[in-house]
Parts: sequence; C-alpha cells; structure tokens
Amino acid sequence: MSKEVEEFIKRNAADVIRSVQNTSLFPSVKMAQMIIESSGRDANGKFGIGKGLAVRKANNYFGIKADRRWKGKKVALSTPRDGKPVSYFRVYPSALDSLKDHTNFLIVNSRYKAYGVFAAKTPELQTEALQRAGYSESPNYSKALRGLISAYRLTELDNKKPNADFTIWYVLGSAVVLAATAYAFRHEIMETIKPKKNEHS
Repeated sequence: MSKEVEEFIKRNAADVIRSVQNTSLFPSVKMAQMIIESSGRDANGKFGIGKGLAVRKANNYFGIKADRRWKGKKVALSTPRDGKPVSYFRVYPSALDSLKDHTNFLIVNSRYKAYGVFAAKTPELQTEALQRAGYSESPNYSKALRGLISAYRLTELDNKKPNADFTIWYVLGSAVVLAATAYAFRHEIMETIKPKKNEHS
C-alpha cells in the first residue's frame, strides 16, 4: 500500500465527507475518484497523487473544465491529447471548493441521476453507475474505484460525521501482498487518468 495515498486520504478525508453531506453520494467513492482524478506528473515529471497539472495550477482535483456555464475564475492549461492544444479549467480557492463543485457537477448533469448514481445503495453500485453514465472513457474506471475503496478501507469514511476526527488503520497482510497491491493500483490509476474527452477531463 502506498504511504503517499494514505497521507492524501488523511489530509482530505474531512473535506470529502463534508462535500457530500445531504446527498446520497458515498464519501468512499468520492475519495477514490479524488485519488484517481487528481493524480498526474509534477513539474519534474514524477507521478504522484494530487500532483496533476489542474491541481497544481487551479486547486481543481477533478479536472472539471470551465465551459460557458462557469462564472468563476479559470485558467488555460495545455491539453494536447484532448483534441486541442489548450483548454480552460475551473479555478478553486481550496480543495473543499473543488470537492463541493464536483458534487454539484454530478447533481446538475441529469445523466448521472438517470443512470442511478444517486439511487445506488452501496459504494460498489455507485461506481458502476458512474461507469454507465459515461463519467470516464476508461473501461476500467469502476474497477479502479472499487480497488481503491477495498485496498484503503475507504468505506470507513461512509460512517463518519463531517466534523469527526478521522483516522484509518490500514491492515493488509504480508509485505509481498502490500507491494503487489500498490503496484497494481498504480497501474490502474495511470490507465484511468489518461486524458479524456469528457467535459470533466
């Protein structure tokens, strides 16, 4: 298991829980999405969680673009694999603002309701609904989310209160299993975060 991911979870857990309050979105799913969508290469080309260009330049942890509906600040970032050299992305004051806007993004886009994202009774069903709704073009998106939820015991987030202190104890067997799991999920994350053509990418 990755210490970098563990630290990312602990640092953002309270905000993730707060961002889905009064909705039927699972914090565990939101956290898994945040891990995947915020990952990328830093200024030195090193892969890391929360190191993506949109995070570094705009506190944008989900790569949501600034279309004509967006009235806030925006920044132009290079997106050569997205069909055009530059795209505009939403700029947020903080990670919490990014998380809240991501929740709103799912609410106002009717296809997520239509495909059962908000009716899902379990985190696993919610990841599958996101996949069906076309959130990501990756065929492994739901699988990657479920893998992160399982490996990092993210369902513990689902029973926490917004203002509660949050601590996770990670237990996963032998060092060999830990190393294999960390490698496997890094591959899934790398596959999932390849630039996409959806509006949130």
